[in-house]
Amino acid sequence: MKNEGLNYYDEFIKNAEIALEMARILKEYTASFDYQKSIEIEEKVHKLENDADKNLHRTLNFLIKDFLPPFEREDIVMLANKMDDTIDEIDEIVIDLDILNVTTLRQDFPDFIELIYQTSLKLKDMMDSFKTAKKYEDVKSLIVDINAMEESGDRLYASAIRKLYQTEQNAIEISKWHTIYNNLESCVDMCEDIANCVDEILLKNS
Repeated sequence: MKNEGLNYYDEFIKNAEIALEMARILKEYTASFDYQKSIEIEEKVHKLENDADKNLHRTLNFLIKDFLPPFEREDIVMLANKMDDTIDEIDEIVIDLDILNVTTLRQDFPDFIELIYQTSLKLKDMMDSFKTAKKYEDVKSLIVDINAMEESGDRLYASAIRKLYQTEQNAIEISKWHTIYNNLESCVDMCEDIANCVDEILLKNS
């Protein structure tokens, strides 16, 4: 299924690796959080996001002239864009910490970051298996794992929002942390969207 000059699976893997590296940087940054490093971290993560954009554009530009892609064009476009959306969302989390002037992290924030990191690990494993799998079952267990992680994200989000409104009196803090929690949940949701997209592609081509 390899195309001369570009392998779609490899491009998906490259962007899964970028998402994982961005999640790793975010995890490391917030483990010993120093808000004075926010711009430095933002620049580092944004450079990776730009690299992912280049991979996306290379993939879509090649697809235009590819006479025989390995699966349907619209599915390649959908999967490439969902990968890009997830990477953008991780970038947005880092941006929020800066522009919303977060100087102290709430207690449940690291749980979300760990979940995003673990989901990104599964995403990378899934993309590796997507390239080499000969059967749907080879990838299905990773898809199920990511779906379960998204459900954990939903529970974590509900708990975090509940605690936010129960314990915080400052309206500005409530507003900015509600925004942050929304983006954290959205990031995990987008990883599940990728898994569901791969699931659909495999079913179509099995």
